[in-house]
Amino acid sequence: MKAMIIGAGISGLCTAIALRKAGLEVVVYERAPQLTEVGAGISLWANALRALDTIGAGAAIRERLEPLRQSELRLREGHVVAGSFFAAKLEKALGHQPVLGMIHRAELLESLVGCLPVGTVQYGHEALDVRDCGDRVEVEFTNGNRNVADLTIGADGIHSKVRSLLLDSSPPRYSGYTCFRGVTEMPASIQPGYLAEWWGRGCRVGIATLRNHQIYWWATANAPQNIRIEDKRSWLCNRFSRWADPVLELFSTTPPDAIFQNDIIDRRPDKHWYRGRCLLIGDAAHPTTPNLGQGGCLAIEDAACLYYLFSRSLPLEEIMPEFVQLRYARAATINRDSLRLGRTGQWNGRVACWLRDAIAKQLIPILGVQEMLKHARNVDPGWAE
Repeated sequence: MKAMIIGAGISGLCTAIALRKAGLEVVVYERAPQLTEVGAGISLWANALRALDTIGAGAAIRERLEPLRQSELRLREGHVVAGSFFAAKLEKALGHQPVLGMIHRAELLESLVGCLPVGTVQYGHEALDVRDCGDRVEVEFTNGNRNVADLTIGADGIHSKVRSLLLDSSPPRYSGYTCFRGVTEMPASIQPGYLAEWWGRGCRVGIATLRNHQIYWWATANAPQNIRIEDKRSWLCNRFSRWADPVLELFSTTPPDAIFQNDIIDRRPDKHWYRGRCLLIGDAAHPTTPNLGQGGCLAIEDAACLYYLFSRSLPLEEIMPEFVQLRYARAATINRDSLRLGRTGQWNGRVACWLRDAIAKQLIPILGVQEMLKHARNVDPGWAE
């Protein structure tokens, strides 16, 4: 069986690795002219690491992973609301080392491409049209090329062309806040293996260390949709001028052209992930806000689930609904919980924020561990076996 995968992001590359392991012929088509990724990190929880092991890519990724073993939630003034409450408990409960790690997105993609034969990924191919012809799928690209396969997988992200052509052309859902991201040198005050987030009124700042003395940071702010800031670094330094160290240092040491902005969006969960011989995975199927750090992890799980299904030699017409059956509830739960956590972190009212911050110290060490355990634990009845 031949499979065409549209999109060479995390979901597309992991799925290519998984399907090749299951015995399929695979080609990945990517619209970008070459492998590229913005300067940002991505969290890989224990569930994603186990899924990577399932498809045979775990060792390559672990070589470049920064294990995170210390975490803190702070208020904007620097007061610690909750300290390192999860590492020891999660490691004991899950038995995985590490429980959580960070990796630069570019390094992750590079490692995944390295798990595939040369030529598997075809760059400069942007999908123009996708046609399900019953016994095959035809894809036409903007460069004039046309290709045919037994199966086409849309792994082309939250703005999926495959989704809009075959299933749903509605726009994603805006969360109410925008996000700035960057990678810079690790401040002297920060130790490796550290994760933290500062909460304020209508805004947050977070950091996570990477390898090679680098640190990934993000900053969110409530804003109308599609607001674009030209001088992002100056705007951030002004907006967070009264926040505790090292917040301003992170912004000021990041080159202006290395600061990226995107609105935080997702979709209301639905089960419309396939049509005929075309299947959606990852953010194309079930995008989620990044507040739980599980979006990329879900995409990797999708790949492991497809490996499980195809390795059983099931008919394609059975694999499609079975995939949705195995994945929908988990994806929908993470979507809901992540959206809820983000809304809480973005509260803007003075009284509401005071109450939130006052009770966080008591609740987060208990509920936070439970929430992280729930999502980091491997719950799929299929590929986890």
